[in-house]
Amino acid sequence: MPRRKSRSATISSQRALIPVRALDFVMYNTKDIRRTRAFYQKLFGFKRGHEWNDFWSEFDTEPLTFCLNGVPTRPDPKWNWFGPACVALAVDDVPKAIAKCRKHRVKVLIPPVETRVCWMAWIADPAGNRICLHSRKDGTAG
Repeated sequence: MPRRKSRSATISSQRALIPVRALDFVMYNTKDIRRTRAFYQKLFGFKRGHEWNDFWSEFDTEPLTFCLNGVPTRPDPKWNWFGPACVALAVDDVPKAIAKCRKHRVKVLIPPVETRVCWMAWIADPAGNRICLHSRKDGTAG
């Protein structure tokens, strides 16, 4: 299934405060990213995806990307994404989505962070599950 290009496409109802375009990725954390990557490559035959380094590695598992997050390499808390597994929801504008979250008293775990290829921020649902709000700079989703 190809990534969605249209910014108007959504999987949310019309009443959504923050419309979601697609599920972008599922992320697991690991303290030994090379060993964990090798596990998924050997056991399941997963192939390298777009990003591949000792902090962030993506597997080519369309339609939903499977990612591994390693130990943070920067002391800045905005780059510390370590924690329980999470799903990334594709939204049009991460900073605006976080503003809506704050307005509705949703717990913001990590405010918007800009990377080379995307914007990301983390929030928590009432049960404490982590959710990444995500927007690719190339406009794709899913």
